[in-house]
Amino acid sequence: MDSLRKRLIDSGPAPFKDFMASALYDINGGYYSTNIREVGRTGDFSTSSTLNHSLANAIASWVRKILRENKELPHSIIEIGAGNGSMAQQIVKKIGFWSRLKLQYHIVEKSEPLLKLQVQRLGKRKPFQWHRDPGSALRSCSGKAIIISNELIDAFPAELIQWEEQTERWRKVMIRFEKNEWTTFAGDDYQIPKNSSLLKSHHFKEGQRIERHDDFINWFESWAGFWKEGHMLNIDYGDKFPNLYLRRPKGTVRAYFAQNRFEQMHEILARPGHQDITSDIDFTDIRNRILLDGLKEIKYQTQSEFISEHGLTDSPSDPSADLHGAGEAFKVLWHRKV
Repeated sequence: MDSLRKRLIDSGPAPFKDFMASALYDINGGYYSTNIREVGRTGDFSTSSTLNHSLANAIASWVRKILRENKELPHSIIEIGAGNGSMAQQIVKKIGFWSRLKLQYHIVEKSEPLLKLQVQRLGKRKPFQWHRDPGSALRSCSGKAIIISNELIDAFPAELIQWEEQTERWRKVMIRFEKNEWTTFAGDDYQIPKNSSLLKSHHFKEGQRIERHDDFINWFESWAGFWKEGHMLNIDYGDKFPNLYLRRPKGTVRAYFAQNRFEQMHEILARPGHQDITSDIDFTDIRNRILLDGLKEIKYQTQSEFISEHGLTDSPSDPSADLHGAGEAFKVLWHRKV
């Protein structure tokens, strides 16, 4: 038995979010901290940007448009969570010669294995700079930047909660190890935050499970004060509330291991530290709660719509723009800070 699994068992019952946080980010055995090998076809999972260049090309086009329309905005891009660096590489390649001369491309990365992959691909040379947190990156460009992230929000530990119809309340899903297997049970009440999508009326049945990305909101608020001006693009899989959970009574949480997808809870809990754990994003909740003076939502659209609007995809079978796949499943959320 490896040390992380033993520590999780010995620590006793815990909220699912705490289990997920340890499984992904424990410094001595978490998946992103120590065990992720690659992102893409040879890794445990792929992202749109590792399948082809459509999304990166569209983002480069979007960046060029913003810089043309905002002459005073510095040529500073901050990518938070850059995976294996393939999207950063393609954006810089496609951004144009004159823009590239002035460009500063800041990458925020906490995962040591992914940082090594990025440096191998991009090299420690201009225009690339690395940071441990967004505040550091923003300070280095005087708080004025274009911020982008692809599949970042889903990487935050999610609070898994369960509807109790009799008492009409949401309760945290707890994890424990007993009789040689992981099991779940309903724990303490979940305290619904201000502006949460859960404040909308809904008609969920007993036992419905959903995920909350409160840690992302708290993290955003921790550095947003350093951001003075610019644009922000968050791209991830998800949908509006409550549509996201229609026909999904167990929620959307799942694991990826060796390009296989696992949705049964016993499989999600089976390999802590050795597989990715993720869930879809409730974009109604995120849009309601990303609140900041001077921050304005510009557009919310599908990835397919974004690529069509800002990029060129010549193939009807392009997986990034597929209306029956990633093109529809992934959403693009664009904000402007003034």
